[in-house]
Amino acid sequence: MDKRFVLSAAGFAGAAVAAPALAQDAQLTLHLDYWAGEYGMNASNDNGDAFSGLLSSSALVLFSSGSVIASASLNLWNPLASSPYTSGYRYDVGLTNATGAWDITLTDSYGDGWAWAGVSGADAFVATDLQNSETYSIGFASGSSATGNFVVTGVPAPGALALLGLAGLAGRRKRA
Repeated sequence: MDKRFVLSAAGFAGAAVAAPALAQDAQLTLHLDYWAGEYGMNASNDNGDAFSGLLSSSALVLFSSGSVIASASLNLWNPLASSPYTSGYRYDVGLTNATGAWDITLTDSYGDGWAWAGVSGADAFVATDLQNSETYSIGFASGSSATGNFVVTGVPAPGALALLGLAGLAGRRKRA
């Protein structure tokens, strides 16, 4: 008897609906000085994805294009401080679907880097690839801009792995 695994139309539709769950690929931590309104950042990767961010007097603005999804939060660098005056701000950016080699430019509109008072600028930017815990850092102690790069290896989505498993089952035959 020839036994074959056949994915029915209903089964295929169910497999197709099980879209890949997107996992966060990278975490960016930026240490901004007290004058966070001077900050800007632009990044793009070899896949054509991009993101950029800035702070206005009333809002944190983050844009992303291509397949990358960016989310952000802004807090005091020292959570026990009553003001950003002494320790600056912590700007966390999460990147999802961000696989690739990234080039990034950090900007300061005043031209003094992200260093003022208790903020040295040495830890201005740290990117962590969540797949392999690799970290990349950029210092920004003076000037109008600093550039660097980082790599995100990405995490295979569970839905994609499930579809690969189904493809393996569909192609398997038992011989008599």
